[in-house]
Amino acid sequence: MSNSGEPGVEEAELIRRAQAGDPAAFDLLVERYTPHLYRVVRRLASDQNEAGAIVQEAWLRAWRAIHRYVADRPLSPWLVRIAVNVARDLWRKKAPLDFADLGGEEIVLPDPAPGPEDQLTRKEALERLVRGVKKLRPEYRMVIALRYDAGLSYNDIASALEIPLNTVRTHLRRAKSVLRLWMEAEDG
Repeated sequence: MSNSGEPGVEEAELIRRAQAGDPAAFDLLVERYTPHLYRVVRRLASDQNEAGAIVQEAWLRAWRAIHRYVADRPLSPWLVRIAVNVARDLWRKKAPLDFADLGGEEIVLPDPAPGPEDQLTRKEALERLVRGVKKLRPEYRMVIALRYDAGLSYNDIASALEIPLNTVRTHLRRAKSVLRLWMEAEDG
């Protein structure tokens, strides 16, 4: 994560101070990690307001549990696990959260001068993929979001979701298979 806030203050020192009850140190952790956490949660939430509420609740739970955090582990997977648990709690209370549409996000194309037809084809493929992801079971959407949006390793996903590593692999493989079949059916 980037060092914003107090320059030169290392993450471990901020965590130690937060565990000692220093709210200013915890505020700096919030400032550093909220953008990353929001990007992950945004894919799990139905809209921006819900994503914001999930992130806020995740930080509240993190503050309450900071004394139990084991400082020799990366902070990001711990925070993601808390946010995922908040999202799961919401899922239990209502219908599964939907992926938000990608409207307004810029599509990055590797070709510096693609023609309009190429741009349209790529945009349509991305939109089809997003529709397909929306149809996945919640546990498959979750591993897809953590792997591809959060960039977490398989081990970090397993830790964040508190599931075995092989289950992460199975969920990803099945999600990709379902998406591939769905995309082929759309083409047919």
